[in-house]
This record gives sequence, structure tokens and C-alpha cells, in this order.
Amino acid sequence: MSFREFSHELGKRFAKNQRGIICATLGEVFALVYHTCALVFFYVQGILPLFYFNIFSVVCFCFGFYVLFGLKNMNIAFFLNIFEVLIHQIIADYFLGGYAGFHFLIMIMVIFPYLVERKNFNVGVPMSFISVAVFFACEFIFSRTTPLYVLSEGVLRTVRFVNIVTSMAVIFTMIIIFKLIIGYIEHSMEELNEKNEALLENILPKKIVENLRETGHTEPEHFKDVSVFFSDIVNFTSISKTLSPEILISELNDIFTNFDKIMESHDCVRIKTIGDAYMAVCGLPEKTPAHLENIVSAALECRDYLTERNKNSAHQWQIRLGVHTGEVVAGIVGIKKYIYDIFGDTVNVASRMENSSEGMKLCVSEAVYNAEKDKFNFTFRGEKEIKGKGKMNLYFVEK
Repeated sequence: MSFREFSHELGKRFAKNQRGIICATLGEVFALVYHTCALVFFYVQGILPLFYFNIFSVVCFCFGFYVLFGLKNMNIAFFLNIFEVLIHQIIADYFLGGYAGFHFLIMIMVIFPYLVERKNFNVGVPMSFISVAVFFACEFIFSRTTPLYVLSEGVLRTVRFVNIVTSMAVIFTMIIIFKLIIGYIEHSMEELNEKNEALLENILPKKIVENLRETGHTEPEHFKDVSVFFSDIVNFTSISKTLSPEILISELNDIFTNFDKIMESHDCVRIKTIGDAYMAVCGLPEKTPAHLENIVSAALECRDYLTERNKNSAHQWQIRLGVHTGEVVAGIVGIKKYIYDIFGDTVNVASRMENSSEGMKLCVSEAVYNAEKDKFNFTFRGEKEIKGKGKMNLYFVEK
């Protein structure tokens, strides 16, 4: 595991709910070690009031472990520890004077509340302000009073040095923890942003995603020259009744995923699927001069893909395909569960082309035939009554 991965994992543990327990545990262990050392020091120096008080401190922190892990009450453990630290440093400064620097340990409790979860802020933040007030009070009062116990200058300097270095070491450790938490959060936000953008690009065209990112909204647009593709599966309802839900969804997912790849390779955009129906468009949101040629080529490739798939698949599918060209209006529909959709007569006619087609055949309108008759092989389908349009000449595209 690299250092970056290690720090990321450590930051993850601190950033999540267990960080309060981890920080409290580290604090309890540090306090026990420090007060055990102080216990020995005060006994050797003959400062019995502080020796006895350190016994009380060790018992207090042991009880804090029980509250934290036995009763699982962070607030009580947190209050108990802050209370002990504040009282202890006040008493230590009272007996040995402000120069001994015990009140510097109070600064640890100024920062510690901000490492716990937000739900503990109602206890931690006020205690943080109280700790600041007590620190300055000790600095002001005990630097001007005569201590009850006078230590030698060398011992006093050593005590002051140990207290200040200990305080700074703990504060530095807290800063590292902050850095780990922030690093994990920033990394998580980057990953989440990438996932969100990938998800949006799976739902919406890339240009629309960019507009949403830059301005927060996108306006409906009118496109004068685009081509629309529809397909659906022949006898889908009856076939679906013979398949389990898992197999049915797996089959549709495989077919539509490959359709998506084919459409993308021809600069076409899948708009949506509704059951077994598949709808795509070429020429928006980015204008594509060869939109009609592209979408007809994509449609034929979809047909050929399914033909090849049927040769090796346990389940045989046939599709009807239809294409029409013209103008549409496109835009985002919905607020929460939104979709990028297209509307207009061209969409309706393309759907009618697919309805008028046959299995594994691509049916197109006369407008498509006139525009692409020199590029593809067409067969006259005949004149058909198209709902809302009357009689229209239809054509099959062979290749």
C-alpha cells in the first residue's frame, strides 16, 4: 500500500463516524501516559497534593474509557475529560506557578472538539471557548503570583519545556488528522463529481451537461435539420412472457448497450428506451451535416449486429426499424427525474415508419429516399396510410 493510499484510508476512518471514538481513544491513552509520568514526577519532587490529584486523574481517565466503550456515551466522556484537564492545569499552575506551563495543555482542548462528529458540537464548541478563557486566565493570574512549591530553575525549565512540547506535539497530531480528513473529503468529492458527470453524460448529451455545469440550466432548442431513428422488437410481449425477469433484462441490456455503441460510433445520440422500443437522433445537440447518412448507416449496423447475435444466442430477436428526417424541438423535461427529449412531427413520422416496417427491415420515408438514394439501395415499400399524415410512399433500405 502506497503512502497516498494509506493516508486516504486513514482519512476515511477519521472522516466517517468512528473518528470521534478514534480521537477520544487516542486522547484517553495520551492522558493516561502523561498523568502516569506526572504521578512519578510529583512523588519524586515531594509535591504530594499534585501526586494525589494525579491519582485522581488516572482514575478519572480510566472511568472515561468505561463511559466511552461501556456506556458508549461520547458526551459524558468528553465533558469528563475536559473537566479534568481544566481543573488539573489550574491546580498545577496554582502550586507551581504559571511559568511551569501546565496551562499550555489546555490548548489541546481548544482544538479537540472540532475533531468529533457534528452531533457532539453542542457540547464541544462551548467547551472550546471555555478552554480559551481558562488558558488566558491562567496565563494572566499565575504568572503574577508566588507558587506554593518552588522548584529549582533547571527542573522548572524542564517542566515548562515538556509541557509546551507535549502541547505542540498533540496539536500537531490534530492538525495532521485535520489534513487527513480534509484530504479524504476532497478526494471523495472529486470521485463523486466524476461519477455524477459520468451519470449525467449517460442520461444527457455532453453539450447539455456542459451547459448545466456552466449555467445551471439549459433552454429548449429548435433544430431544423435532424434525423430520428426508432426500433422495437417484434412479438416482444409474447416472447417476454416465456422468459424470467433476469434473462429478459439481461437480453435487453446487452442489445441496447451494443445499439448505444453503434449509435455513438456514427455521431448519433440515444434519446431514450421505452420497454423494447429504442429511440435515437443524429444532428443534435451538435449539428452534423451528414446526420441522415449517419443514422441510416447506424440503423443498418444495428440490424446486422442483431442478425449476427441471433446466430450464437439462445434467444432469437427480430426488430422493426424506422427513420425519418426533418425538424424537431429538443430540451430537458422534468425537474427531479428529468430527461432530454425531442418533440415534433418528425418524431411522430419516424415512429410511424417503424410501425409500418417488418422484421429485420429498415423502413424510411420518401424524404429519406430522395436525400440518400444515391448512397444506399432502396426498395419501394408501397403507399401506406400514415396516421396524421395520410398516404405516404415508404421504402425499405437494403444496404
